[in-house]
Amino acid sequence: MHFLFWLCFSFMTLGLLVRIPIGGAGILLTDIFTPLLAFIWIFYKIVKQEIFPQNNYILSGFLFLVVALISFFLGAWDLLLKEQIIAFSYILRFFSLLIFSWIAQDFFQQNSVSFWQNFWKILWIILSIGFLQFFVLPDISKFSTVGGFDPHIGRFLGTWMDPNFVAGLLTFSLPILIAFIYKKYTTYKQTDLKLEKIKNSRNFRFLGLIILLGLSFLALFLTFSRSGYLAVIIGLGLFFLIRDTKIILIGLLIGILGLISNERASKRVLELVGTIKSIVLQETDEVDATASLRIISWQKSFELYKKYPIFGIGYNTYRYHAAEEGIVDENYFSAGGSDSTFLTILVTTGTLGGLFFIYFCGKLFFRNLIFYLKNRQDKYILHLGFSAGFLGIFVHSFFVNSLLFPLIFMPIMAIAGILEKRGS
Repeated sequence: MHFLFWLCFSFMTLGLLVRIPIGGAGILLTDIFTPLLAFIWIFYKIVKQEIFPQNNYILSGFLFLVVALISFFLGAWDLLLKEQIIAFSYILRFFSLLIFSWIAQDFFQQNSVSFWQNFWKILWIILSIGFLQFFVLPDISKFSTVGGFDPHIGRFLGTWMDPNFVAGLLTFSLPILIAFIYKKYTTYKQTDLKLEKIKNSRNFRFLGLIILLGLSFLALFLTFSRSGYLAVIIGLGLFFLIRDTKIILIGLLIGILGLISNERASKRVLELVGTIKSIVLQETDEVDATASLRIISWQKSFELYKKYPIFGIGYNTYRYHAAEEGIVDENYFSAGGSDSTFLTILVTTGTLGGLFFIYFCGKLFFRNLIFYLKNRQDKYILHLGFSAGFLGIFVHSFFVNSLLFPLIFMPIMAIAGILEKRGS
């Protein structure tokens, strides 16, 4: 089962290149292998009569899943059988990734060398492919439009086909990587190892983490993702506000220098300010075309929510019901939801689903943050890193349908599971 666990994780490197298109939607390899792993693990636990690991957020995830299931039955009854199967598969996806989190908790300690080494290797591969794409094939529009994706020119995206998704992954990963480096540095000081003297494999691995951190920041910068910039500022702001406030000023200085040195990045930040202003004022005539379309989509989606405020239109039936309203073209990949995870949840599962989903997110965020604040030791700093990363992706998901994107949701769930083993 460990092999199957890491096989699922390895599919992150393939991104959306390996995808079975079905009616505008698509099946990823994770959609096949995570349910397989989940049911094998559950069957094994039952047959061996082993106790399931004690977990404090799984129940909240299942409560949301119950509401999603009810909304699906209420909203999908009039769809074609093929459409019903596609919509239901997303319920199976959410269920499988919840179990995936439980499996990670069962398999690994939070200081598991094998988990963290493999996780950083996967991030290395994703970044390596991304830099290769950015410098060798900056214009993927000929390929992306064939698969129903938006064309992106001169932006870092690798195999993920969308720079905003890559930015979401890095928004979540960066605070955890920084926390991991803090933890390793503390360990090295305690064992009296000099970082400037690279004499053994542990020092090489530490240097590798520092390089990975620098490349991650560069990759995030090259995504030119406005939502990614805002989200990582908020996520890392929380981390350093609690752990090391002086770094905030250094980070702001580096960020300002980076924006000044790149005209496109500066333009994207100004567009983000205009977008936020337009959201507050509910105007679309003073922002760029992309943001204007996104705001209009949000407005139309919210109007659809108001028609079905309790249970919504049905979990993952957005592609079909929103197409009937003229909001999306169901043949496009992006038609699976609004350009916001939380608006998508609200429209498809209603107010009840929205409340249970926020409760689930709150359990993940506050449980780890409170645990760190009670202990304030670097051996528990991964809990702070997770909370900061989760806050970042939470903010990111207001602008992009990213939080439930499986290649982002999977590492979130896995790391949340590992961190449930307190004090390990």
